[in-house]
Amino acid sequence: MRTESQVVMLTDMKGFTAATSRQTRQENARMLALHDALLMPVIEAFGGRRVKSIGDAYLVLFPAPTGALLCAAAIQDRLADHARRVVEGDRIEVRIALAMGEVRLDGGDVFGEAVNLAARIEGQAEPGEIWFSEALYWALDRARVPVEELGWRPLDGLKEEVRLFRVLKAATATAGDLPYAGIGLDLVAGLAPPEPERLQQALARRRAPAGRGRGRVAVAAKGLVVLAVLAAAGAGTWWLTLPAAERAVRLGRYEAARVAIEALALERGQEDPQVLFLRGRLELARADAGAGGTPRTAYHHWSRAGAAGSREAVAALAREGHAPECQRRRLAARALADSRVREALAPLEALAEAEPPAPEPDGALERVRRAVVGDGRCGAGDIARQGIAELEALHRGALR
Repeated sequence: MRTESQVVMLTDMKGFTAATSRQTRQENARMLALHDALLMPVIEAFGGRRVKSIGDAYLVLFPAPTGALLCAAAIQDRLADHARRVVEGDRIEVRIALAMGEVRLDGGDVFGEAVNLAARIEGQAEPGEIWFSEALYWALDRARVPVEELGWRPLDGLKEEVRLFRVLKAATATAGDLPYAGIGLDLVAGLAPPEPERLQQALARRRAPAGRGRGRVAVAAKGLVVLAVLAAAGAGTWWLTLPAAERAVRLGRYEAARVAIEALALERGQEDPQVLFLRGRLELARADAGAGGTPRTAYHHWSRAGAAGSREAVAALAREGHAPECQRRRLAARALADSRVREALAPLEALAEAEPPAPEPDGALERVRRAVVGDGRCGAGDIARQGIAELEALHRGALR
């Protein structure tokens, strides 16, 4: 069991419990599948982690409040966009509540006062609204999320009143407009509009029997491969500890990874070490896949991440310093030196040792030959030695 500070989001679908009593099991399953198809792409884009579903309700964790509230606004706008395309009976409305605090993660479930508080707040919100606790108010970027105070409210099961807030809907919104003016939805690149026909086709593919058609066999086979990899690597527990962007990169979903990184950058800033590290991670994955990235750009991101305190980035550059390609070794050595951090000294020393200095040329003829054709060495070791000298001069006092 581990404890960490998280934003807890609870969503609840209006009228689902009543609908289950008058609908067939197949109709209920269809409604839940449509609910998933509308919400999950948005949640994943903002790096949310759905811990569990309870019927029509989601419990989702986020690392920071601004992204969580922007995700909530994006959900409501996407549902509103879907609602204006379908008849009233096919519309889905949800209420969303959020709280922030220490939670305990245990066995695929989550516990803590933040979960309890979010559940109490959710009971007060109306469909289409986003209510949240005071802790989020003090931590979020209010320049990005307009809010209004609801005052102190008594909540069932709590002895003291709680100060609540909600995300403010667009003042100029009229019928057919997005209620939250796209403040979150506009950040989700590549998300197709919720057209009913497209959604129904997606749901039909999801329900199709396995083994019917070569395309479905290929998808199923790919899914089995992913599951096998997850099982070998410690199964779901290990997988869920990875950032959303890292998971997307490993699955080759580069656009989803980019969206997740941008959402994280909104929370932490463009120069956050984790943001910079993930940018480099995505860039190098694209390069290795022939999908447009370059090692030079990746290493530049990692050098900046290392300078900002990311040991993960320094370790990644250290690994790249021993890549088979000479150019990558040279670029990695330079990026390590450019990070200007003491932690880069050890990997630079390893690079320098792997490629010792060239012996002095034996005579004038050898000097001319080297000047023309080189000495057959990569030169990464020389760059590493230059970087070591720079770092030792920079950190001379601390290294004594």
